[in-house]
Amino acid sequence: MRSARRTRNLTPAANPDSDDAACTWTTERILALGATTDLATAAAILGISRSAAYKLAARDAFPVPVFRAGAYYRVPTAPIRRKLHLDSPPVPTSGDTCGAGADEDGGYSGGARDTTGCSPRP
Repeated sequence: MRSARRTRNLTPAANPDSDDAACTWTTERILALGATTDLATAAAILGISRSAAYKLAARDAFPVPVFRAGAYYRVPTAPIRRKLHLDSPPVPTSGDTCGAGADEDGGYSGGARDTTGCSPRP
């Protein structure tokens, strides 16, 4: 005869060894991808669930171009970078005369140090 009381854990225990940084898509990780990536990775970058991504790809409604290669979907990374505005340097505003926010290469370093190249006003 079975016990009337069941001890079953309905929620999985949190894995103390899991790394939250592995689930976060940083600019560096996105730029380090190759020319193409799989649909699940592209969906994770864009904040779309995997199942929704496959449904969108099947309807040709995914936010960036998707190529079907046999049974696989491949997504070029250049449109993902453009969609997230990672390819273009920051656009200076009309009052910005010295390229504030841009480093020597014209890109944005995002650091806390002053990379504007502007001399402080007296």
